[in-house]
Amino acid sequence: MHYSINEQLQRIQNKRIRSKDKSGILQTRIWLENLFRTNGIGRRELEEKIGTRNSEPSGIVLKWLKGEHSVKESRVTMIASIFSGSDLVYKLPIFKLLKERPITRPELSRIMEPYISSFGSFECWTFPHHPMQKENMGVPFPPCWIYDTEALIERGDIWGFTAILYLVRMAEAERNAIDHLEYTKCLYRALPGLCRNILFYRRWKDTYQCVKHIHYREPTSVLLMRPIDSVLKRQILSKEHITRRVFRPRNPRTWRYIELELPYEEAGF
Repeated sequence: MHYSINEQLQRIQNKRIRSKDKSGILQTRIWLENLFRTNGIGRRELEEKIGTRNSEPSGIVLKWLKGEHSVKESRVTMIASIFSGSDLVYKLPIFKLLKERPITRPELSRIMEPYISSFGSFECWTFPHHPMQKENMGVPFPPCWIYDTEALIERGDIWGFTAILYLVRMAEAERNAIDHLEYTKCLYRALPGLCRNILFYRRWKDTYQCVKHIHYREPTSVLLMRPIDSVLKRQILSKEHITRRVFRPRNPRTWRYIELELPYEEAGF
């Protein structure tokens, strides 16, 4: 099992420093905001609904929304009995992969097993949804090879990002510093596509912080590469972000597709 530098220091000192579960808070806020948006309700209406069911303490929904507490899965399930399907966003595998803790290879495999199909020795991704961003629609995405990061980046959606995040966490679990570095580069390239999604757009800064915490778990990746905040912000907030190569404009002189600016820089020696 791979531990970050901070976790190793805590183990040596035989103590645990309590910190907020940033990914859990992100998960709670995105779940809650989606519940409000899809059901046309507000904080007070939700508190009234769940208060009659489970004697929730006053103001708990506001605490979830402000990031003071993360919701428990049992409460999410209870609320889903009132608002059908509201738990689907909470259960997205991306949130488990964003947890800032060691994750073993078997656990990673269990998380993503429902989205992997095997054809003999060939493994490919089979996601439940197609990309929905308007600038990347028009041509269907067939199942792709599990390690085809370019195809995953071109999806420009939650599932492409989640698959690359899985590869990053698997490289961490296997203590493969080279793969971790290369997959983390791809992760930052896929990040704007994720953050432009309606679920993550409002919380893109918090999402970015969670991704950086995953990046920083591997010292080699920290030393050899860093994200460029300004590029990521510009790509996330731009009017359009065309990740699908076939839809990008071409250079009038070379007739090659214009590449997106890389949102990271590598160390020079």
